[in-house]
Amino acid sequence: MSGEVSAERVLEALAQQPRRSPGAGRALMLIAGQRRQGVTTLARAVALAAPGPIVYAIDLDVRRNALARAFSAHERLGASIDGRIDGEALVRLAGRNGRPMQAEAPFGFRRLGQSRVFVSVFKAAPLPEDAQVIIDGSADYWVAARAGGVTAIVDAPALERSDIGLRAARHMDGVVLAVGDGPGAAPAAIAAKQKLLKAGANLIGLAYAGEPSLPAMDRLKRHAG
Repeated sequence: MSGEVSAERVLEALAQQPRRSPGAGRALMLIAGQRRQGVTTLARAVALAAPGPIVYAIDLDVRRNALARAFSAHERLGASIDGRIDGEALVRLAGRNGRPMQAEAPFGFRRLGQSRVFVSVFKAAPLPEDAQVIIDGSADYWVAARAGGVTAIVDAPALERSDIGLRAARHMDGVVLAVGDGPGAAPAAIAAKQKLLKAGANLIGLAYAGEPSLPAMDRLKRHAG
């Protein structure tokens, strides 16, 4: 995605949305229909520009740690802290039978330098045999984030790869759909939009690649409904 898509404009659109639960925090998801639409690049920019005393940059594609790598390419990540918010966990482990495991998922956050941004990291520790990594589909984690004043910027995997983002989309204050300019981008975006709306997402707009001269947020408002 073009770096010309303004993080500030995305945050302005978020600021106009009502919160889905009480508290000073916010939850915003960035997602695309296709891969390689620049979602991780945009998520990093939005997290760096986001307001609030604490910003959590969360990669829902937990095993790949692509968002953490994008941040660490520019600044060192500090020591790991607990990934829970007020006792609520976003990631858990389950056995092949679907039953929760007693072992804690190796998911946490690392501080970006001395900033107020904390980046999610799935630790490379060996998992229990037959363990499955599960993203919690309830509202509890996001309710705790807003109540604690956390601004959560969520980088979700492209829907052509995974439907993980659909599990969390309805709990976000806003969702921005990234749209590329390559072959198949428009049909993929249309399909993704339908899936997100069906999942209960508050789709606040589209962020276009390759169109730096256009007022991105005007197009966001025109095409999101």
